[in-house]
Amino acid sequence: MELLDYTAPATLDDALEALRATPGARPMGGGHRLILDMKRRARRIPLLVDLGRLDELRGVRRGPDGGLEIGSTTTIADLVADPLVRGSHAGGLLADAAAAMPDAQVRNRATVGGAVVAGADVAAALIALEAGLHLRSGGARSRRVSVERLLAGEGPAGDEVIVAVEIPATTAQGAYERLAEPAALSSLCGVAVGVTFRPGGAVGACRVAVCGGPGPARRVPALEDAAAAAPGNGAEPRLDGVFESDDVASGEYRAHLARVLTRRAVARARDRDPA
Repeated sequence: MELLDYTAPATLDDALEALRATPGARPMGGGHRLILDMKRRARRIPLLVDLGRLDELRGVRRGPDGGLEIGSTTTIADLVADPLVRGSHAGGLLADAAAAMPDAQVRNRATVGGAVVAGADVAAALIALEAGLHLRSGGARSRRVSVERLLAGEGPAGDEVIVAVEIPATTAQGAYERLAEPAALSSLCGVAVGVTFRPGGAVGACRVAVCGGPGPARRVPALEDAAAAAPGNGAEPRLDGVFESDDVASGEYRAHLARVLTRRAVARARDRDPA
């Protein structure tokens, strides 16, 4: 690992100034994935800005619309244990996705903001929940962007920090299903659904996000349409180009898994529906 400079600011403004003043600087929450990238020399970072001292970036709060506001440096373990999360519509889906991190030490270090940037299981769950992000940069500039759009290429910029994840209130139920890659235990394919049900259990509105393989978590409208179709009234959804092939699995195999896992996740969400 190359030598680099390190700072642990006491305020968010100081952290933003450090990022602005040093091109190529990177913020660090839990540091799990970032440290791995650095050890592999996948990133060259002149300055590491540790956000761990910023209490304002931790914790779960009730949002003004009745949804949830989750500080970006809240750990995954603290997230799923929080009473506000456990008592909300998001609880089951986030707990499912967090369980995809098989190592308790990782869950105790990994942060919500880092999980979004990593674009894997928790990010897929947040896309299904229509979650947004509050980002800040120097000069008190701020913006809001959905997790879906951010992972599609809208940042964060080098001088931006994810301040909070915002999950809107909804009556949807959620569930996450995945198949693990045996060697690394990462998700060969994962599927998150956020779904509302009509009386009698038919699917109403539905959001489906997938992860696994090259590329970050992304929403898949074809799987949403298939989930909402009446049983037996639709062909298998075409997922051309949704998954790329790599040295672990082909894109076609991952697409097959996504179809199967979507059905399982919808069934699991239906079991959770209080209606």
